Amino acid sequence: MLTVRQLLKLPALRDLKLVSGEEGLDHVISSVNIMDNPDALDWFSPGEMLVTSGYFFKDSEERQKEVMKQLKNLNCPALCIKPKRYFGTVPNCILELGNKYKMPIIEIPYGMSFAKISTFVLAETSENYDVINKKSLEIHEEFLRISLHSGGLKKICQSLSSMIGNSVILMDKYWNVLLWEVQEKDPHPVTEFLPLEMSKSFVDDEFIRTLPMDFESLQKPLVRSTTLHDVEIPFVLMPVSIGVQHHGYILVWNTLKELQDIDFIALENAAMSFALERIRNNELERTKNRIRRDFFDELLSGQIKDVENLTYLCEVHGLNPSLSYTPMILSVSLESEYSMENLIERKREEDEKVKETLRFIDDYAIQKDYVLHAFSQNTQIILLLGKKTKEDHSISLMKSLGEELLTDAEISIKNVSLSMGIGKTAKNLLDLHKSFREAKEALRLLKKSPTEKKISHFEDFIVHHFLEENIDPTEMRQFFQHTLGPIHEYDEKYKSELLPTLESWIAHHFNVAETARALFAHRNTILYRMDRISTILQSDLKDSDEILKYQLALKIYRLLDL
Repeated sequence: MLTVRQLLKLPALRDLKLVSGEEGLDHVISSVNIMDNPDALDWFSPGEMLVTSGYFFKDSEERQKEVMKQLKNLNCPALCIKPKRYFGTVPNCILELGNKYKMPIIEIPYGMSFAKISTFVLAETSENYDVINKKSLEIHEEFLRISLHSGGLKKICQSLSSMIGNSVILMDKYWNVLLWEVQEKDPHPVTEFLPLEMSKSFVDDEFIRTLPMDFESLQKPLVRSTTLHDVEIPFVLMPVSIGVQHHGYILVWNTLKELQDIDFIALENAAMSFALERIRNNELERTKNRIRRDFFDELLSGQIKDVENLTYLCEVHGLNPSLSYTPMILSVSLESEYSMENLIERKREEDEKVKETLRFIDDYAIQKDYVLHAFSQNTQIILLLGKKTKEDHSISLMKSLGEELLTDAEISIKNVSLSMGIGKTAKNLLDLHKSFREAKEALRLLKKSPTEKKISHFEDFIVHHFLEENIDPTEMRQFFQHTLGPIHEYDEKYKSELLPTLESWIAHHFNVAETARALFAHRNTILYRMDRISTILQSDLKDSDEILKYQLALKIYRLLDL
């Protein structure tokens, strides 16, 4: 074990000069690191003595303060500076902070090479590696035992906290809290400073922007500090990854004792166990979801016909046969301006948004105390809303609930566009597949409709559905040509907008002012177009029979995408 005091007494290094931080002479040196890169401190390890020319902090006293603070948090035993080229003498700011942080500041004479210091430090510290290796093996065996016996994240969290003597927080890859373990003797317990809640994130965007690019894949702990309630809190953040698969983070609340080499070895082993546990849990969840999805696929496709079998499967998968269920289909897509040239990257982003939306719906259902089952199918989310009485499933109430869900989801989830189709309430679970088909049809027709609405009930398109199911497409085309064909031909020839104007005018209950607002046109423009429509059609637009005829023709126009 080599201390700073012993280093200065080595004959070969007798020209090194202690200029500040005498109270830290008994700090233990585990290794040496030579650097002049301003970003390299994120790759610096605790116990390493820093040897530098000071180039990366020569021009700024603020930068010197930041470096000294970061070295203190990293448990750096000493800072060795060769000042002649850039400073002349070691800056007063560094000397003062060396005394404040009890960190020895050592001046390197101009003629001494960095390599010489590194060689002698490594020679003196080599015998310490046997002790570290032995402790490392014990730590590895402990976490391996936890993984083999399925000790779970709780045991991993408890063991790591006990080994390193500090509070520990486990988070998923979205920075949501999974578990935490608090040390009783902690003078600044994490629970008093951070709003720890399961499945909630306390990390903000400002902090994330301070992390190095692709930090998740570095598999290297970073040392940071933050000021909370006027108290400076140092912490260590470790990303948890295996290959390209990222699983979360371990945060060490570094307030009880400074971490040594062996503590970081424990942290790395805990990260590996954490990753293995997440993989195991994900596989179990994936298997359960696949079984669950198979059940819902069979239920919603009408393959389950036996009441006794259905009752048993409902008990297994959490459906309540005594409730009435309304199917809803939520379509999730990236906003139009959120484009990506890389199709693979776009597909990955869409998948992440679907998962994020599912998590939001689960939390939403808990907050609202809804009986709501949700699962994904590609970029769609299927929802089954259970209510006790038929009155609870009125069309207006279902649309109101859907609109509230969509609004809240789009506020919470960035860069997504959502739309929803709702089917009629099923009489019983054996008939649920019929209502599900209606929800799919409502969503399909909503996307073909010119309306800006994001939600529709099957009843909104009952006429469309009737036409499509019962009238031959050729007959529908002939009907459209006979009624609104002249208007369509006029628009095609003169690039006018008579057909959309007529459609909007009918949709807004023949109100010219509302039609003008909807089309962003002047009121006189709408009046002129309506007069032109009446002339071309040779029709009285105030006749109810005529209006019904045109309404049917407009629905055919949208249905057949003419």
